Amino acid sequence: MKKSHFLTTLVCLGLVVGSCKKNPGTTPPPPPPVEENIAFSIEPDPGSSTVTSQTATYPFVVKLTSKIPSTGIHVDYATQLDTDNANPTFTRESSTSATSYNLATATLESGKLYKVTVKVTSQKTSTNSLSKTFRVARK
Repeated sequence: MKKSHFLTTLVCLGLVVGSCKKNPGTTPPPPPPVEENIAFSIEPDPGSSTVTSQTATYPFVVKLTSKIPSTGIHVDYATQLDTDNANPTFTRESSTSATSYNLATATLESGKLYKVTVKVTSQKTSTNSLSKTFRVARK
């Protein structure tokens, strides 16, 4: 009787251990890649002072300095009078591969101060974005 009880226990233990094995043909999916935080520069670098434009528009370049997200980015930019507290009207550029954008402000009137806002956002993750603002005046 003891021998059959021992054999039964041994068989049950073997079944339990055998059923705990993972199927070697399936592997868990890799975790999705995490997007790098958006970072960009504006050239020429406006710094913290007001830049001066000699012409009716001020050309500048936005360069992505972080890795571009797999789905691309949106570059939104707006020009408004510095004293205007209304929401700016943005122009949007989008791309899945471009990391440099040649942009220009809207038309600038002589003697007025303008605020230029640039916002770069991941097309996939709207919370992954960065905004920068600089001021420009036309002579």
